[in-house]
Amino acid sequence: MMSRAPVLASLLALLPVAAAAQAPISDALDGMTCGAFVSAAHMAWQRKGGDWVDADSKPFGTVAYAETYVASGAVGQTVRIDVTRLARAWMQGTEPVGAVFLAVPPGGESGRARFHSRESADRGARPKLVLRQAGGRTSEFEPTADSTLNCTTTKSLGTAKTITVGPDSNAILALPFPREGLAGIEQAELVLTVQKQYGGGAMVALYRPLLPRAEKQEVEPGLSRAYPGDRGIAGHPAVVFAESFEDDGWKSRLSSVTRTSHAALSGSAREGRFEPFDGRALKVTVPKGSLLGLNALYRFKEKTGQEPEEMYFRYALRFGDDWDPHISGGKMPGFAGTYNRGGWGGRHADGTNGWSARGTFFQARDHGSAVSRLRGIGSYVYHADKKSGYGATWGWNLGPTGALEKNRWYSVEQYVRMNTPGRKDGVLRAWIDGRLAFERTDLRFRDVPDLRIETLWLNVYHGGTKPTPQEMSLYIDNLVIAREYIGPPRHP
Repeated sequence: MMSRAPVLASLLALLPVAAAAQAPISDALDGMTCGAFVSAAHMAWQRKGGDWVDADSKPFGTVAYAETYVASGAVGQTVRIDVTRLARAWMQGTEPVGAVFLAVPPGGESGRARFHSRESADRGARPKLVLRQAGGRTSEFEPTADSTLNCTTTKSLGTAKTITVGPDSNAILALPFPREGLAGIEQAELVLTVQKQYGGGAMVALYRPLLPRAEKQEVEPGLSRAYPGDRGIAGHPAVVFAESFEDDGWKSRLSSVTRTSHAALSGSAREGRFEPFDGRALKVTVPKGSLLGLNALYRFKEKTGQEPEEMYFRYALRFGDDWDPHISGGKMPGFAGTYNRGGWGGRHADGTNGWSARGTFFQARDHGSAVSRLRGIGSYVYHADKKSGYGATWGWNLGPTGALEKNRWYSVEQYVRMNTPGRKDGVLRAWIDGRLAFERTDLRFRDVPDLRIETLWLNVYHGGTKPTPQEMSLYIDNLVIAREYIGPPRHP
């Protein structure tokens, strides 16, 4: 089993610090909610209301970095929380730098404290980080993001003029902590101003947010480590199929490619901001006013004589500069066993008729935040416990997550293991650049043994039913299907 992973060095973040291991912390409408740390990409917290690490580095632990008490009726009171211990940890590399999580500690009183947020009309009452350094220098910083995580709503509260801490509300703030160039910290304080206090006194505890990109994890090498550029990888005994998209025979090497697909080999020269991963690549385009980019299948029984119970596949993915799905999300490659009966297109998967676990891409919402500049991918799954007609949509919320930049190559790997018929032990995993990004081990794909992995479904589809208002393109390269974990491709 793989642990959570750090961010890829080039991913964007709101926290203006030198460190790379950051999560996209956003209080815009596409950012943090009770259920998700990136709502636009369905990236769920491990627990509703947000995740944290305590001062003993224990997830959801009870040892706060600091605590303070807000007395009943303390409207207008200035509250100072000592964050020196956490600030010194940031100086030593603890991530995420500058982010704090506020919650009621176990056994804390039932009151609620509502503080002015960074959007408050009273500028002097806004939150701030006050640093007192060696030599008597004092610096103040306002948050770059802050939000209440309240589960009475599914919407982001990040634009509200207050943040609230209470039995049903946690709060998170991102502070621009300047880790570089500090001459040592004698004291660090988070200063808050009470806008309203109700329900009795309130105890407020400070923790460190638990954000996937800040958790350290090494790249997990796979069988591809022995094959630079995937050259010769098809000869590995665990490899079922490998395609490098270097010649026009790629279509014939698959089982089928729908004629209405818009997929062709790119040249090795630059096309706009495109840069090849290794030689040529498959350029998939969803034309303006259209839905379909690619619909291709690799049928296991046709190609290998049998349908497997478990399988991995990996491909290199690059979103083009024009990949801006502002109208709708859509489908991406994944395994399936629909048998042309169920498990796709609104045909409910009932455990006997079919299933699918395609990838998905999410609608991009332009709110001017770091999150808005990323393109989210995840899983779109028809399984027997999904009662409605359409599939379940899950964002990849571990390690590097499914938040990707445009104009950058990524290794995307997925794994499916069929469940024991009638039991909830099916597995779906995904990796980004060799780091675990998603995992479910409790899935019920089937109730009968004859449902297996029928196909690898290479699908790029905009929607739903809404066509794209502009042309969008992505690139696929170095596709490998195998019985073992493959790992990211090595450059030749």
